[in-house]
Amino acid sequence: MIKLILFLTLIKGIVWVLFVPLWHFPDEQAHFGHVAYLAEGGPLPMGRTNDLNQEIAISEQRLGTYRNKYGNNDFTYRPDYRLEYTGSSTGKYEQEIKSLPQSLRKIYADPESAYYPHFFYRVSGFIYKLFYQQDIFVRVFSLRIFWLFTHILMVYWAYKIGQLVFVKDKLASVSVAVLTSFQPMLSFVAAGVTSDNLHNAMFTGVIYFCLRLIKRLEFKSILGLAIIMNIGLINKPQFMIAWAIVISVLLWRWKKLLILACLIGIWLYSQGKLPHIGEGIGLGRPDYTLWQHLVYTANHTFREVLPWYWGVFRWLSLTLPRWVNQVMMRLLLLAGIGLMIKLFRRKFEPGFWLIVWSALIYFLALFLWDFQQVRNAGFPFGIQGRYYFPVIVPHLVLMIMGIKELIPRITYYLLLIINYWFIVLNWIALYWVTASYYDTSSFKSFIIQASQYKPDFAKAGWLAAALFLYTVLTLIFSIKLLKNEK
Repeated sequence: MIKLILFLTLIKGIVWVLFVPLWHFPDEQAHFGHVAYLAEGGPLPMGRTNDLNQEIAISEQRLGTYRNKYGNNDFTYRPDYRLEYTGSSTGKYEQEIKSLPQSLRKIYADPESAYYPHFFYRVSGFIYKLFYQQDIFVRVFSLRIFWLFTHILMVYWAYKIGQLVFVKDKLASVSVAVLTSFQPMLSFVAAGVTSDNLHNAMFTGVIYFCLRLIKRLEFKSILGLAIIMNIGLINKPQFMIAWAIVISVLLWRWKKLLILACLIGIWLYSQGKLPHIGEGIGLGRPDYTLWQHLVYTANHTFREVLPWYWGVFRWLSLTLPRWVNQVMMRLLLLAGIGLMIKLFRRKFEPGFWLIVWSALIYFLALFLWDFQQVRNAGFPFGIQGRYYFPVIVPHLVLMIMGIKELIPRITYYLLLIINYWFIVLNWIALYWVTASYYDTSSFKSFIIQASQYKPDFAKAGWLAAALFLYTVLTLIFSIKLLKNEK
């Protein structure tokens, strides 16, 4: 079953990759700009200097994603806006963009690149250079496909986490992988060029190996955890949050490490690696209190973060249909009721408290960081739902736990319904997003428009073939899921 899930995840990801236009994944132009900057020999370290090359800038200008001084472009907050399409599979400006001279790749126009550690971008640089002689469409779409495998690894670890938590429930462990794979916003993010995908996968790996260490102290788990922590820490600074999970598990295993943990915490704080809550007094809003931020966060979470958690597209201009978000909110409510019942019954699956702690500590870290941002700058950063994807697997595990607790006698059928709903939800999101870009009145028009401003392997027959394969595999998996043993 897991092999089919992983293959289906790959095909699903390729469909998202091929149908979403260039520069329409979160901050894709900035992340690819960072890749290009380093690959073209840009000096280190990077700062707020001109680092977006002219090739990327011109392509953005032609495709309507070039941001003005306010950070907006032609698509921002305009869900009905579309490019001008031609009657063929070649876009109006496609040949111009493909023919841009290589010399423009070393001429920089704006400060745009993603300012993160360089590991993700150095690795991406190998793919960039491998296709260096090709046009920008080939290089970007090749990178999209390359990093899809971090999402597949994440789904695999989700399945393994399900097995560790739901030891005697095969469908529940499969459900963790299915819900992770078909979560619409995660599918969308995973198909783009962004270091978030590596971050999300590595954080999931930390939770998996920590669960294994709780179950049994073994060298393989320690080695796996060490490798993942190393990759995570050189990929994004916020991976430091994982230490709160790792140290908790080590303390549970070796109580004598408490003193060492305290010393590490003091050192990290002294080095500025942990948030200084009082920092920024006298700058933006020195009188801003934790209580005020808690009220703001609660309101912001329910009004924006939760809907965007399931899907926000087209440069923040398009969310899922209102009725879809209503269904998801009711599903969360039911799962929450189930978790309260679980707490009352005091019957917990293996690793329950680590799952809760993982989700809680990430929320607290973002909460305190955003609080400090308000104190320093005078305004919040603007937390989005996708910022919580490093702990999306714990979120989904808790959802499954809550659903299982509602009516134990029909748990199997409830889980089946949730699985099928997420599969359908991903298709709804895919249609909703692509229909916002292309004419869906006929399949021919749809494929013609979707083929424009794409590499040759994302045009015409290849698009139709990918969509057909995804459909067939979805049907096959749906049938196998129905036949899954209780």
